[in-house]
Amino acid sequence: MANHGSLRDPQELNFVPAYDADRPALPVAAIYGANASGKSTVMNAYQFFLGAVRDSQARWLPDEPVKRRPFLLDHDSRREPSSYAVDLLIDGVRHVYGFSTGDRAIEEEWLYSYPKARKRVLFERKGGAVTFGASLTGERVAAERITRANSLYLSAAAQSGHRELSEVWQALQRSTVVDDSTRQALSTAGSLTATVFDLFERVGIARAEQLLAAADLGVHGMRPGQEADPELERLYDEAGPVQDFEGTLGALVTTMRQSMTKSLHFVHRIGDEDFLLDAKDESAGTKTWLTLVTWALAAILNGSRLWIDEVDVSLHPLLTAKLVKLFQSTELNPLGAQLVFTTHDASLLGTMLGEEVLRRDQIWFVEKDAATGASELYPLSDFKPRKGENFERRYLAGSYGAVPLLPDGAFEDMVKQYWGARDKAVSA
Repeated sequence: MANHGSLRDPQELNFVPAYDADRPALPVAAIYGANASGKSTVMNAYQFFLGAVRDSQARWLPDEPVKRRPFLLDHDSRREPSSYAVDLLIDGVRHVYGFSTGDRAIEEEWLYSYPKARKRVLFERKGGAVTFGASLTGERVAAERITRANSLYLSAAAQSGHRELSEVWQALQRSTVVDDSTRQALSTAGSLTATVFDLFERVGIARAEQLLAAADLGVHGMRPGQEADPELERLYDEAGPVQDFEGTLGALVTTMRQSMTKSLHFVHRIGDEDFLLDAKDESAGTKTWLTLVTWALAAILNGSRLWIDEVDVSLHPLLTAKLVKLFQSTELNPLGAQLVFTTHDASLLGTMLGEEVLRRDQIWFVEKDAATGASELYPLSDFKPRKGENFERRYLAGSYGAVPLLPDGAFEDMVKQYWGARDKAVSA
């Protein structure tokens, strides 16, 4: 990504294992940094990329400006394009897709594949002109005709039913970004959680009671109510049409849509009696855990990607570690689902109950340059860390950067000045 928010210069989040090749790609990446360093901007850049691929042809209006977020702290970046690209494996073959966009139009777009590690051009676009590689079969011109200046050719090709490009489009869609607004809406209403757990029970994955008990939340079950929830109805309307998916993911999407507007009740057992409480009466920790574990299990079942901004909000470190370990396990995560999250929880850099939570090549940092306001994303592996090193202690001590620079006594001096001024006023 480049020229998105505080990410002025090109930045890369790399999932290629740095120390061994036990997997083709790492299952987990954790991003650390001070407040306002740019961690959430990394998430937002990926979210913008996904939204453009999904919606630019189907939902963006013909004359609508591209709602990008260029770097605003210098005059050149405001005028320069923003760029986004991903590497992904589809049936074991590496593909590279990306685009560059200005305020009004897509300036460049490209898709390459690497069968047997040799580059093959599928298509390249400059402005309104698209050129095709010899290996790209199927009807290509129809999609080119309907592609607008502000829409992506890949998005138009998927809309027109191009088989090969639709497969790439589908692969890119297997991602979920959970940010503040998503978390708040779903945990407030919550019937999505109950619906997904109902699906898990019917396919024999897990019962809601098991996952509730594993987190020691004091909740014994969930029951979807009959009444509609206005917040979920709004989410349903804003989500728009959903592409048809196959297999378990298709069943998941269909089931979610069928009962997405229902409310949710939590079962509390006191003695021999059950009490039903609305979602709004539950703790933030209960709702956060259920929301995140819902998305995590859906991702693991389908080998998709889950991005979570501020995973540690209202969540105990042991529960966060439990979530991470679901993705780390080759037994529990055989399809290679990936978890990316931002956090301030330094305890995840150490060991919990005698086990390492994060590997050395799964730890990333974001730091903002005070002179320019631009953020840099870099991995722990740049520091050549030794296995078994105390990453938690070194991070908090500032060895890797990405921590707030607090002037000694700044807060204390402010409070002293207040009390001193108050005492003078009282004496006068």
